[in-house]
Amino acid sequence: MSIKDSVKEYFGLKSDAFKLGLVENASLIINRLLSIFLLILLLLTALVFLATGATRWLGLLLDSTVAASFITGGFFLLLFLLFFLLRKKLFVNTFVRLFAKMFFHGNDPNFMEE
Repeated sequence: MSIKDSVKEYFGLKSDAFKLGLVENASLIINRLLSIFLLILLLLTALVFLATGATRWLGLLLDSTVAASFITGGFFLLLFLLFFLLRKKLFVNTFVRLFAKMFFHGNDPNFMEE
């Protein structure tokens, strides 16, 4: 086997390893995104039922379903504002760490978890 063939085989193997790494990382990303989507869907379903129950309960207490709807809506508006203000800390930084760990430290045996 010549040096040219060895170099060709080496780069072919490196290319295959890179492709396998991409497939693995892509499947991990899709898996995480699908899991997050399903969790969000379940959470939204639960929030709809909780909001409906809270509105009906407050409506009975206040004798006004309109006031109860405004109070429940205001609560969710405040919750949205809180998530909006904390979005970078809650979401962006979390995903940056996740992707950095997957792409840069996934195959490094010397990488130590924090």
